Amino acid sequence: MSYSKPLVFFGALVLAICIGQFVPIYIKSFVYACSLLIKGLLILVLPFVIFCLMFTSISALGSKALKYIALIIPLICCSNFINTMFSYFLSNISIRSGMLGTLVSNKKMSELAPLFEFNIDSIVSNDVALIGGLLLSLVIGIAKPELTEKVCKYLNRFTDIFFKILTPLMPIFIVGTALKLQHDGILGEICTKYLPILLMFIISAYGTVLLQFYILSNFNVSQTGMYLKNLTPAMVTAFGSMSSAAALPSSIEAAEKNVMNNKNNANIIAPASVNIHLVGDCFFIPMVALSVMTSFGLSFPALYTYSVFAIHFVLAKFSVAAIPGGGVFVMFPIMQDYLHMSSDMLAIVTALYLLFDPIITTCNVSGNGALAIVFDRLTKIFKK
Repeated sequence: MSYSKPLVFFGALVLAICIGQFVPIYIKSFVYACSLLIKGLLILVLPFVIFCLMFTSISALGSKALKYIALIIPLICCSNFINTMFSYFLSNISIRSGMLGTLVSNKKMSELAPLFEFNIDSIVSNDVALIGGLLLSLVIGIAKPELTEKVCKYLNRFTDIFFKILTPLMPIFIVGTALKLQHDGILGEICTKYLPILLMFIISAYGTVLLQFYILSNFNVSQTGMYLKNLTPAMVTAFGSMSSAAALPSSIEAAEKNVMNNKNNANIIAPASVNIHLVGDCFFIPMVALSVMTSFGLSFPALYTYSVFAIHFVLAKFSVAAIPGGGVFVMFPIMQDYLHMSSDMLAIVTALYLLFDPIITTCNVSGNGALAIVFDRLTKIFKK
């Protein structure tokens, strides 16, 4: 991931904020319509992309560490699920106590209408794509393992083409979304009220990761500092590129040092977890989504409802796109189906996610550093 791409995305958002009030309404309507069209096409193609990413992710994991797959997948799923549920309880306390306040006022966001509209429906659901990619990768991996590499080659080619087309369109999507929010008088409220969300995220997500390192060091402050020092190059790369994949070489090197130079385990867990074990996403997306929901008058979801959402949220992590904002885009259908969020709510979540993506990605990478130590110690226990 080039460092210039996140700057372009962020620049597009800032540009829309600065000049939005001076743009004629018909231009706003046109750009907003283009933004909705891009979103519709994304949702249409997304199940096929999810299938490809799920298949290649599981296949790559099996080819590199087939004997560890039964450990890695439950470990990552449990970590993501626990962090997602922790975000729920923390948000419940924070919202009910008024610590987070409201992100937006309770008014309808319907002032700016798109100049044109297309009704684009998804052909295949994301659930089917997820399960299909998982099952097919396991079946082919067992029945014809020699075919796996060839299938992955074609699927990777499809996803590469998709992202090459999507990436240049993202500034248009971002500008259209920002112009809509600015015109409806919502963008200013977001920009002035995001600080409590950011502080809550940093305290909870980074605090959780720091506590993990502290426990893994047997409550030794010096050893904790050494773990973090080894991980610093990867965290800096993640912050600058907004991509866990870009920080992977540094993450592998840090994992080798933190697991006592066990290169084999480091080479297995670091690539396996880079795009699917996302601590930052597990805190930030639900935290913002729940706050936006309550701001728009929706009731806070019951524990059972949120648990169903969390399960699908965790499964969707296996298909997160390795692009800025990729962590939130694959969650659109899940947030719509299980949290009943509208397009305007999703627009706010997207805007905040893109704004804080460097901090979120850095948290993801640091969380993967802690997971590498846990994985190394579990493998040693199982060997004994």
